Amino acid sequence: MNAKKLVGLLLILLAVTAVLAACAPQTVEVTRVVTETVVETVTEQVEVTRIVEGEVVTEIQEVEVTRVVEVETEAEEEAVAEAGEEDIVTISWWGTERGRDTAETRELHFQLARAFEETHPNTKIAVSLFPSRGFANRVLTAIAAGEGPDIWYHYFATDIATQGFLEDLTPYIEASDFDPAERWFPIGQQRAVYDGRYYGVPRDATAGFIAYNKDMFDAAGLEYPQPGWTIDDYRELAIALTDRDNDQYGIGAIVGTPGCFQWSSFSYNMGVDFVSPDGRQVAGYMDTPEAVDALKWCMDLTATDQVAAPEGLQEQFGELVFLSGNVGMQHISTWELPAINEQAEFNWGVVEPPRYDENSDGIAWTDSYVYYMSADAKQKQRAWEFMEWLSGPEAAMIMAEAGVWTPAVPSVWEELGWNEDPVLNVAWNELQKETRVANYERSQFYWDCVGDIFYDVWTNYVELGDTDVEGYLATAVPDAQACLDDNYASLDE
Repeated sequence: MNAKKLVGLLLILLAVTAVLAACAPQTVEVTRVVTETVVETVTEQVEVTRIVEGEVVTEIQEVEVTRVVEVETEAEEEAVAEAGEEDIVTISWWGTERGRDTAETRELHFQLARAFEETHPNTKIAVSLFPSRGFANRVLTAIAAGEGPDIWYHYFATDIATQGFLEDLTPYIEASDFDPAERWFPIGQQRAVYDGRYYGVPRDATAGFIAYNKDMFDAAGLEYPQPGWTIDDYRELAIALTDRDNDQYGIGAIVGTPGCFQWSSFSYNMGVDFVSPDGRQVAGYMDTPEAVDALKWCMDLTATDQVAAPEGLQEQFGELVFLSGNVGMQHISTWELPAINEQAEFNWGVVEPPRYDENSDGIAWTDSYVYYMSADAKQKQRAWEFMEWLSGPEAAMIMAEAGVWTPAVPSVWEELGWNEDPVLNVAWNELQKETRVANYERSQFYWDCVGDIFYDVWTNYVELGDTDVEGYLATAVPDAQACLDDNYASLDE
């Protein structure tokens, strides 16, 4: 690993550590420095003093000097040959466990590994699962120590590829017999491509939508939300459903927090985009009058309307407060469906997210975890065979039948009839719509430079009662832009 690559990796590690504190991937070569004895000849300038006609004369002359020196050099990496088809190879695969995950989620990793080994008996998959909180920190630390996994999944911004620790998978894909555009949903491609090259393959594909408590709607005499509704309709229903004296709330989690701006459909459907598509610009995006209005709309749900579930409920039920039965609506994705299907003790339904207004088309919030291969993986062809299989139809069917992750392969959805399922049809339709990469996944420097703005403006407005959003952004946005500019400039040095 050269010095620039190591420094870049350490900077990423520091950034990830900061993210974990705020919110709540080839084995990478470690450079060995050795000394080498060399003989070198150099030209040096020396002073020569002599007597000429009785006078002392000092002159500067150039002379060649030969000397033996020891110099530092980077040790050559020992070549590791790709294993033959009959050789037994072990590929390390790291994954995560989240608080919302079911026991089936953990088992799925081992089920997938066993299924692959059955048809690839000379490749063994070593599965390691870790808590999701701190996972990126763990991976990057392991890479820096030369002990990272061959394959893992995460949700890096695609421009993380500039740091050099991800294998470029484009040659492998080009040598395979599938077309990514035909195999995967659009978001599966968007989350894996940087500068026209594939640095990952999608694990799954999810979409955001609204889950609603039918029992609460019925008790309040309200009609269920329908496709085509707007954010104003959403707000009116939230107010009508809220009865704080009886511990009933119109909305829960995400939309009642800074997540409204970042990991929900609302972040695209309030008439603005807070960050440029490539993640490099916030000036001219986050500081516009339209952006200020959008920020206030989200925050007023909590500060003014008081329709959001309190923190105490989230402490009891985690981020999925919808399961309390006391929350009328919550923005969810297919990642939350297993827990709702298993634990909900009330009647519920789902509907597409509200659009900005009657003249706007809804923009889908979709996402995908991505499988990555280490640039220093020793047996890359075997690792690629596993990655290709993991992101293909056979593994997708296993995932779907386990009811854990909704696959990135549309043909599996259609084969299972999910495109007509009362619940999954909503996600299917969202996955066909115009979509964008989430704000926080557009730049590797987002959490260094941008993310805190959303939390700070929320604290000021909701908790401290400081409604001068424009005044705060007037300083915060230029600072964030300078941070982005400096970090991207450093990549070109």
